Amino acid sequence: MQVELRRKSGEIILGEIELGKVCRVSGDAKLIMYEEGGEVQDALFISTAPVRGFEKMVVGKSPFFVVGAVMRICGLCHASHGIAAAEAIEDAIGVKPPKNGVLLREALGLINRIQSHLLEFLMVVPDLVVPEERENLILRLIDFHAKIGDFLLKLGGAMTHPPNLTVGGINPVPKWSVFNNLKARLPKMLRSWDELAHLLVDEDIQTDVAMELRERKLDNRYLSSGLFYGDRFNIDVRKIKLIPYYEFRKDNPGSKESTTMIAMYKGKPVEVGPRARLSTYREKSYSTLYGLHTARVDDVSIALHRLSSILDSLDMKEPFRNQNIVFGPGKGVGVYEAPRGTLVHIVELGEEGRTLYSRIVVPTMFNIPVMEESVKGLSVEAAETVVRLYDPCIPCTTHVARLRR
Repeated sequence: MQVELRRKSGEIILGEIELGKVCRVSGDAKLIMYEEGGEVQDALFISTAPVRGFEKMVVGKSPFFVVGAVMRICGLCHASHGIAAAEAIEDAIGVKPPKNGVLLREALGLINRIQSHLLEFLMVVPDLVVPEERENLILRLIDFHAKIGDFLLKLGGAMTHPPNLTVGGINPVPKWSVFNNLKARLPKMLRSWDELAHLLVDEDIQTDVAMELRERKLDNRYLSSGLFYGDRFNIDVRKIKLIPYYEFRKDNPGSKESTTMIAMYKGKPVEVGPRARLSTYREKSYSTLYGLHTARVDDVSIALHRLSSILDSLDMKEPFRNQNIVFGPGKGVGVYEAPRGTLVHIVELGEEGRTLYSRIVVPTMFNIPVMEESVKGLSVEAAETVVRLYDPCIPCTTHVARLRR
């Protein structure tokens, strides 16, 4: 981690602290904070990751390729992108997968959500938990991550980027003995998670930074399309506006380095993710910055219970995927609740059913403006922790390329 300290000229002299590489987040980014008396007055979160170009890569390709390809945008949100892309393609051609297919697809997404949240907990334990308790907690989180990853392997065909997820549902379908084995393992998983959840929010083993975040109230606008799966009819996709970050923060020349897009909903910044989901659909209150962490812990708990319910609901006598799907021209939208929040895929297919257009709006695009606003008034150390609590996914967010003539 590189830290530089220098003074700005002007009527108000603020210290500028630049973390040339924010550590313990997903991808490459800078965090520039302006402080006065040790209190952050403003901040810029600047993605420096190179553009990966998946939206262009899938043009001209078959829908099956699209689902498999967009999962590779990210190593964390793999199944989430696959589900949102499949939903968008199915909307474009007027196909609805059978009930079993939707349920099993939801199960893959929930496992992906749990995997991602566990990795975020690993990143923030050094910020929130006192040193003498960290190693035990980290080792238990790693063990739980391996066990839940095995569920994705058995149900989706791999521990990441599940190949069984496809247009029209799930193919191939695991044997009934696999479902029975996983159902038998879940009660022990739930007990193990309850113990971990208690440790993750235990006030007796928390740092001063955690205490500072517990006292900081927050009143953000939320956006969520559902508690578990997501629903395109619960939000108005037409009200989402994308802006290059360098235009959003054109007041600061440093913003020109960013490769990020910013997403606004109805012209305003909105927070997406666990707290938005639980506040919207469970009417639970997470009124402090620490509430971001508590909400993520609760998000894992309800995801595990929902996973158990899904495994009990599957009917092995019924189909898991549509047969004889006919691809043709059409436009479609897929909205899914990814680990970090509302994920949107928009697709247009041509006469031969191949992709003409693809647009992807990811949760971190919504959260960057919220994140920058949330750190104001905090100590520098707590501000860096808040960035990690929002769990930005930079590879997903990187969509801007400056071309030289």
